[in-house]
Amino acid sequence: MLEHDEVVAAIEDAARYKKKRRIVAAILERKDEKADEIIQAIRGGRWQPPRHKEQIIQEGPHRKKRNIQKPRFDDEQIVHHMLIRQFRQVVLPRMYRYAYGSLPERGTHDAAAVLRRWRDGYDGKRFYGFEGDISKFYDSVDVELLDEKLRRRIRDKRFNEVFDKVIRTSAPGIAKGFYTSPWLSHFFLEELDGYIVQVLKPDHYLRYVDNLFIYHRNKKELHRMVEKIDTFLKARLRLRLKADWQVYRFEGRNRRTGGISGRATNALGFIIHHDRTTIRKSILKRARAKANHMRARRRYTRHDCASMISRMGPFRHADAYGYYRTWIKPKISIQYCKRRISACAKKERKAA
Repeated sequence: MLEHDEVVAAIEDAARYKKKRRIVAAILERKDEKADEIIQAIRGGRWQPPRHKEQIIQEGPHRKKRNIQKPRFDDEQIVHHMLIRQFRQVVLPRMYRYAYGSLPERGTHDAAAVLRRWRDGYDGKRFYGFEGDISKFYDSVDVELLDEKLRRRIRDKRFNEVFDKVIRTSAPGIAKGFYTSPWLSHFFLEELDGYIVQVLKPDHYLRYVDNLFIYHRNKKELHRMVEKIDTFLKARLRLRLKADWQVYRFEGRNRRTGGISGRATNALGFIIHHDRTTIRKSILKRARAKANHMRARRRYTRHDCASMISRMGPFRHADAYGYYRTWIKPKISIQYCKRRISACAKKERKAA
């Protein structure tokens, strides 16, 4: 971690998408000197992360309030990237194949595609689903237990000391907003993934950070699995399932009446039906409201264009073209939004 080239690479990783900020640009100009400063501070045991005040943000289509901590770029975020450049080599080889969330190539669209593939594998036969999440996961992670797990896996004392300083900055729990937190959460839940797959053996199991999804043919067995998962979480990880978990018959066509019974899987912003995938109404409404707002202003700012394009992401992975054609396409041009962003980027490159 303390090799000069590794620290410079971590500085460049941390600076990605932030190069317009003054402090980031200033550090990039002298990144070799900055790398040497960080190396000396860590080797001398002088590096200490600052304490942060929590900030409230509203996230997602439901504007859910979350308390997050924003780390400084100089030099806290750089050290986070230094740690994860090494730590990911420890986590990824042992990570469960169907563990998703906040990691490269393990996003919501990838997870939803897996759930659709599993649904199709039942070929219209009856099966049951479980949806649940771990109660207040980030805030409830036991830091002492996490530290114990890290020391069993990693034998380098200096690496563990630096990582321990970062973790305890936000104790109790893991900080929301740190680059290290998603990696630590997947590492902490490795044991749960192994228990569900190797001991309980459901038909299919997927985890999106702290959200659990299980498909199984037998409803009683699935209920027993949920009870055992809750017991395991309390005994081994000092966590618990949130009380609003659900076991349900997955939506399917009744062979006698021809009607539809059961319910679809509501996961990751999508509604996965037996024959199609739609988008949650809250996400559709917000995309429609943004299109109305842009049309009313009669001008496309770069921010509006970027926001609208990002809202189109779920449409490419769902059967929602009819909604797009009716409520969005007549009001704004996505192609024009893309050209607008491209033109702004060209101007910035010329100015640089």
